[in-house]
Amino acid sequence: MSDYNFNYDTFVRNPPNPDNVTEIFSHESLFSSPSNTSSIPNSFNISSFNVNGLKMHGQTKLEEISSFFSLKHISFGGIVDTHLHPKQMKFLSKCFSNYTVFSSNLDTSKQILSSGGISLFIDNSFASHVQDFKSHSSRLLSVDLYFKGNVKLRIFVIYIPPPAESVLRSDTIDLLIQQLTLTKQAGFYHAVCGDFNMHLDKYYPIYFNQPQIASKHIH
Repeated sequence: MSDYNFNYDTFVRNPPNPDNVTEIFSHESLFSSPSNTSSIPNSFNISSFNVNGLKMHGQTKLEEISSFFSLKHISFGGIVDTHLHPKQMKFLSKCFSNYTVFSSNLDTSKQILSSGGISLFIDNSFASHVQDFKSHSSRLLSVDLYFKGNVKLRIFVIYIPPPAESVLRSDTIDLLIQQLTLTKQAGFYHAVCGDFNMHLDKYYPIYFNQPQIASKHIH
């Protein structure tokens, strides 16, 4: 995997957030081919879901996502907009027996519509390579993994607020761009998953060819 050259279509494209989490299992883009259920050697799979809060039916939602992770051999699974503190998330995530969870701090400010809260579940076969973890905000976290041959990989999970929260949205995008710049300077490969609250198909051709222009478009 490289900074600007990869096959975008190999990534799972998340459907619109369903009212019922069980709907994700019948969505065509996630279950379009039997080959999706097998892993490829020397590769990893990334997915992300916006769970729209886990205070209601949290255990049921996570059990269903855990089944999906197992079925699709997910290596790195991002979950955003949990509305939970890290300790609460760790307690609820006991059903992920083969994963280690890293969670962001929670924004408890009363001036915002969503408190955020994001987590990254890492398959234990990869979790042993984790060297660092940072909660940059309630809406952005990163996990650093180190592999043989001085290969460094940084996984980001992000929740960009909807346009109604314009200031917080802009601040979150600025923070992501800042962290991506620092990541490249530090010699890391990187991957980003989460909920961008925008049409990625409109931006990804620009981003992977001219990142400096993309930042302006995203803003």
